[in-house]
Amino acid sequence: MKKIIISLALLFSVGNIMAQTPEEKAALKEAKKEAKTYMSEAQKIKDALDPKIQDKSASDQDVIEKFGKGIELVQKALNTKGIEDKKYGETYKLMADFSLPINNILLGYAASSTPLDTLLFYKNLQTMTDALHNELKYTKVEKGEYGNEAYLKAKKLNLAQSGRFFIYAAQFLASSNKPELALQAYDKAISYGKDYPEIADMLEMPIGEAQIAYYAFHTAHDAKMYDAMDKYYDKAIQFADGAEGTQQVKILSYLEKGDTAAWATYLREETLKEPANKADYVQMLLSYYQKLGQGKMVEYADAILAIDPTLYIANYGKAYALFAENKYDEAFALYKRCTEIKPDSYDSWYQCGLCKYREALDLNNTISSIKNQQKAKETLEKTKALFGSAIPFFEKARECTPDEPDKWAYELKQCYTVTGNAAKASEMSKLIGD
Repeated sequence: MKKIIISLALLFSVGNIMAQTPEEKAALKEAKKEAKTYMSEAQKIKDALDPKIQDKSASDQDVIEKFGKGIELVQKALNTKGIEDKKYGETYKLMADFSLPINNILLGYAASSTPLDTLLFYKNLQTMTDALHNELKYTKVEKGEYGNEAYLKAKKLNLAQSGRFFIYAAQFLASSNKPELALQAYDKAISYGKDYPEIADMLEMPIGEAQIAYYAFHTAHDAKMYDAMDKYYDKAIQFADGAEGTQQVKILSYLEKGDTAAWATYLREETLKEPANKADYVQMLLSYYQKLGQGKMVEYADAILAIDPTLYIANYGKAYALFAENKYDEAFALYKRCTEIKPDSYDSWYQCGLCKYREALDLNNTISSIKNQQKAKETLEKTKALFGSAIPFFEKARECTPDEPDKWAYELKQCYTVTGNAAKASEMSKLIGD
């Protein structure tokens, strides 16, 4: 078995050597030469500018322009594919040495509120972190007194600290109306520890993933990038301080897109999870279903009440739908429950009275068509009784809004008139200006 494996290995090795034609050898030699030239030019730029940086005679613009040129040269060297494997470490070190000072200069501008090229900041940041990562990847660790362990540890720290800069870059880009790139930067900030596992245990981001996703979610909304919003929503909603606003924006986005069906579906799912904490949304959805028909409104109210029978708005909404269908007895029972849930609710007390009042009016309209006098008389008495039964509820509504007689005085006047209380009827007339 061992002989076969060795033979196969030898065969593949020979095959690889034989596969390299003279033209390919020449091309590789030329690539190495070209890469060496680019690296030499880049190193000259660094050697010439480093002393000026040390004595602080180099201007920021000089560093940005010349080190930017150095980065281009190193990238050209990498693009030739002519750099030997053992040279990758020092190649990426030179790239990092160029990009780190540029990053520091641009961060200084941001700190002092000096205008900066946000696109340059982001592009250089990408270059810097990639260079640091690859320098660490391709540099062999040398231990001992003259080893490079301390140096590589410092480079790891640089890479770890750079994670937060992607949050800054995202904010810069968003404010510069470059939302797509801003979201790229936020994505990088979220995945930074996974992208660079060598520094995952050293990473200290100023905010958590949920808050970063929160910023990304709202950036996407501002740019009307609705698909991107969906991508960040589940994580963004975990940022407690902004959860309510995030959900409101999510709901609003459906309406902005004109997708009311999706809006209703989402609201329904959310309200059925915890109706008591989503009462405002329950009310919105009840109004939506009302437009689709009273039956839809009742069905949704029943779904909510099956979870929380004491939710005021669900009881009131169902009662409203039943009242609209002239089902006064059923509506009255629900409005009565509303008064028990919220005793200071004018609307519930008034609607209780109105159920009896409307029932009395409907019954009164039948009297003229009743030919049997005895039955007509009984119906009249029942009508008066219904008007009378409405009075206590209208009076409770009056207690809730004593300074607003336009809300209850007319109905009370009619009830007192029918039941023969002339004094009370006169009092109500004065209140409404009759």
